[in-house]
Amino acid sequence: MGTMRVGLITIGNELLNGFTLDRNAAWIGQQLLAAGIKVDIHHTIKDDFGEIYDTLEYQWSRWECDHIIVTGGLGPTVDDITVSAFFEYFDDSEEFDKEYWNQLKERFKKLNFKIPNLNKNQAYKSKKGIMIPNLIGSARGLHYFKSHSSGFKSAVKMFKGEQRKVHFYALPGVPKEMQSMFNNYVLPQIEKTNKHKVICRSIRTTGVPESVLQEKISDLIDNYKEICDIAFLPHRMLGVDIRITSIDNEKIEELISLIVKRIKKYVYGFDTDKLEEVIANLFIKNNLTISTAESCTAGLLGAKLTDFPGSSSYYKGGSICYSNELKISDVNVDKKLIDKFGAVSEEVAGALAEGIALKNSTDIGIGITGIAGPDGGTEKKPVGLVFVGIFYKNNLYIKRYNLTPNRNTNRELTVILCLNEIRKILKSS
Repeated sequence: MGTMRVGLITIGNELLNGFTLDRNAAWIGQQLLAAGIKVDIHHTIKDDFGEIYDTLEYQWSRWECDHIIVTGGLGPTVDDITVSAFFEYFDDSEEFDKEYWNQLKERFKKLNFKIPNLNKNQAYKSKKGIMIPNLIGSARGLHYFKSHSSGFKSAVKMFKGEQRKVHFYALPGVPKEMQSMFNNYVLPQIEKTNKHKVICRSIRTTGVPESVLQEKISDLIDNYKEICDIAFLPHRMLGVDIRITSIDNEKIEELISLIVKRIKKYVYGFDTDKLEEVIANLFIKNNLTISTAESCTAGLLGAKLTDFPGSSSYYKGGSICYSNELKISDVNVDKKLIDKFGAVSEEVAGALAEGIALKNSTDIGIGITGIAGPDGGTEKKPVGLVFVGIFYKNNLYIKRYNLTPNRNTNRELTVILCLNEIRKILKSS
C-alpha cells in the first residue's frame, strides 16, 4: 500500500463569500502535518445537499482518499444539512436519541437557558455510523466506513480483510468544538492506519526573494525530486520557508545540510523558529542588553523584542520619539544634527542608536527613523525611506531602506529588517 491519502471538505457559504476565513482547514492541515500526515486534496463548498454528496463521492472514488474529514453544517439551523447528506450518501437513517436529548436539556438548564426545539435535530443518531462525542458543544460528529470494492460497511460491523476501508468524519464548523473532536477522536483514528509517516522540515530564511533562493539550489531540487518534495513558502513580511517533505528522514537531513551550506547567510532557523526568538536566545546566550529609540515604527520593535518570557533580562526599555523635541530631550540627539540633515537621515538614526544605548547603559542601541507614509515624502526623501542605526561594541552600523508606499507594511518590514541585521551582526561578531 502507498502513502495514505487524506481529503478535507470545509462547508459554508460564509467561507466562499469571504465573510469567514477558513481557519479550520489551516488548523487541521497543521495538526496532520505535525503528525507526519499530509492533506492531499481540499474542497471548500457551499451549504448544498447535492454538492456535499458529490464532493464526498469525488474524494472517495476519484482521489481514493483513505480518510475524508468534513467540517461545518452540523448545527440546528436550516442551513446545517451535512447530516442529511451523510445519511443519504451512506444509505443510513436516523433515530431519536432520548438519552442524549435529556443530557442536552440538562446542559442548557445548568446555564439557565431553556433548550430551543431546534436543538432536537442534534439529538438524533445514526443507525449505521458511529457518533463522535462533542465534549464542548451539542452537535455530535459522525464516523462512517466505506469499502472501495464492495460498498458501504457499517462502522459497528468493521472487519479485517483484504478490502481497503475509507474513513469519513463529519465534524462541526465551530473551531473549539471541531478541534476537541479532532484531537480526541479523529487524529487517533488516522494515526492507527498511518503506515508511512511523512516527515516535514522547514528551513527558515529572511532577507532574500524566493526566486534567488530557488536559483541557488535548483540543482539540489532536481537531484532530490524523486525522494523529497520541496516547496517555497513566502511569508507576508520578507521571509521564505523552504519546506522539505519525504518519508525518508535520512535524505531530508542530507538535503537540509546541502541547502544550508549554499544559503547559510539567509538562514535564521528551522521548522517553527521565529526570528525574534532566535535573536532573544542570542542576547541571552551572549549576556547582552538592548534598548531602542523608535520614531516611525512607534514601539513595534520593542514589542517584538518582548514577545517572550524572560525578555526583561535583555531588553531594558526604549523611547518612542516620534517628535523632534523628544529625539532631542529624551535621547540626547543634537538639535544641530536634525537641522542640518533632517530627522530622517542616517546621521539621526546613528545618533538615536548611540544615544539610547548610552542613556540606558545597554550593550546594543537601536535607532529607527523614516517616512512611513502615506504622506510626508519628498523627491529626495520619498515615502518608504527608512534608516536603521545599530550601535554595538562602539561600532555604528547604518542601514538605508527604500520600502513601499504602504504605511503599515513599511513599519512591519522595518522591524523584520532590523531584527535580521541584529542577527547577522551578532552571528559574525
